[in-house]
Amino acid sequence: MAVTRNRVVTVSRPGVAYADRAPFGPPSPVYEAVEALFRRLGLDAGRAGTPAWNPLGDLIAPGDRVIIKPNLVSSRNLHQKITGERLAASSTHGSLLRPVLDYALRAAGPRGRVRVVDSPVEGCEIEKVAGPLGIFDVIDHLKAQGHDLDFIDLRYFRVAPLFALDDVRRLGRSWNLGLLLRRPLPGDPAGYRVVDLGRDSFFALAGAPRPDALRFHRSHYATPVPHHTGERHEYSIPQTLLDADVVINLPKLKTHKKTGVTLSLKSVIGLTNEKYWLPHFTEGDPSVGGDEFDRPQRLGEVVEDKLSRLPLPGDHSLVARAPRLGAPPKVIDGSWEGNNTLFRTILDLNRILFFASREGALRGEPQRRYLTIVDGIVAGEGEGPLGATPVRAGLLIGGFDPGVVDAVASRGMGFDPARIPLVREALGGALLPGSRLDDVEHLVDGPAPTHRFRPPRSWPSLLQGVGGAAA
Repeated sequence: MAVTRNRVVTVSRPGVAYADRAPFGPPSPVYEAVEALFRRLGLDAGRAGTPAWNPLGDLIAPGDRVIIKPNLVSSRNLHQKITGERLAASSTHGSLLRPVLDYALRAAGPRGRVRVVDSPVEGCEIEKVAGPLGIFDVIDHLKAQGHDLDFIDLRYFRVAPLFALDDVRRLGRSWNLGLLLRRPLPGDPAGYRVVDLGRDSFFALAGAPRPDALRFHRSHYATPVPHHTGERHEYSIPQTLLDADVVINLPKLKTHKKTGVTLSLKSVIGLTNEKYWLPHFTEGDPSVGGDEFDRPQRLGEVVEDKLSRLPLPGDHSLVARAPRLGAPPKVIDGSWEGNNTLFRTILDLNRILFFASREGALRGEPQRRYLTIVDGIVAGEGEGPLGATPVRAGLLIGGFDPGVVDAVASRGMGFDPARIPLVREALGGALLPGSRLDDVEHLVDGPAPTHRFRPPRSWPSLLQGVGGAAA
């Protein structure tokens, strides 16, 4: 397979927009931008520009099992609905998926198997995300042509809202009162497997938080602890991922309050079905060795946080919230640059993606081929991921190593990757051999990006911009 792992390509098309009408076939500016990215990556270079061009044939062999992972997040951010351009800034659009599917199906051939998969947050009403963005329209169109293609929601349950008060705005507050009800889903038809990284976990490295203080959000606050005890560091992984020969990742270009940015590396959280096992922060504030908050909490703040999602029997939850409208976001649940926890979870999941065998055992060599295309046609800045402000950046950034792609993308956003632990700690061979920025061949097709992204307020260090290279 003729791929150059240290090559990263940025395709810059200022002013380009997603196609309006599904199923988003050619010609379209986004389709052309994806093809330009494939050409600059050097894929099937000998036949580029001819009808026989098969760019993903350098990655996908006939008969391969291929998964394509869009970034599908949510249609709500607490009390706010996410629609229109704000939805396109947070989740993958069908006009990017279409060319990737066309060329993946060509490369895999009639004996191949291509699946579009994701495991979004438990509260995601996926029909309100994938539907408006044309994801289902593209898949249905290609299935009707006879292709072995389908969409799999890898979750085995979702959380459905049932609210008596839903964003009722009175007295300068948004009043919300209701239930979050657990509902079963079919899940991965191939089942799930527990993968234990043990001493190979990023939580086993020096400087990691103490395991008994690892936490998830509110109603499953201590659920990560039994899965990160002693030398055990385990994750539940859909068998469809472990069975794959090739993974194509389609993350968004966004800021993120817990990790600084959410790009290729962070998107892999959407490839595990047990989100509650995932350490997102460490209990408390820095004065007690935690990163949940940036400072000690007052009693009123503790009560408000608990009521925002109170556990009920049957794994349901009660929600009672009345946030002030327009109030600046508070640091809760590790949503700041002091988070020393979540990047380890994310890098563990990337290690599994690359090195776990079909049986869930870690191997010394990558077990599946990989391509990532970061979608910044419409990107997000500020209070991401769900509260991000749309940016019409007109960018695609792609390559074969998620760490170096994310480092290049972070620089393109105006951030120093050395100040982003998730990106910094993936480099220097920590995740994949040879992941060094000073070895990267970065090609830009189009004008160099000029927009400096606004980071989350809780990441003021990113305002200092691009500094020295991370190794």
